[in-house]
Amino acid sequence: MDAPARLGDRRPTVRQVYALAAALCERLGEEFTSSGAAASELIERLRRENGHPAPALEDTPPRRRGFSRR
Repeated sequence: MDAPARLGDRRPTVRQVYALAAALCERLGEEFTSSGAAASELIERLRRENGHPAPALEDTPPRRRGFSRR
């Protein structure tokens, strides 16, 4: 049985995302970061190196937070 059929429409877990990030860093010869700030810098650098068409986070206006129900 292939992965999409088993997982259905569920989003990946945080643990799966971290495992994927660590595997990709290893493949690229990059050090897997231990802090959020370092991870953001690494992601931004890799995006730019790969020619990602989306603007950098610092080049976009901040998002407005939606209405919160309490």
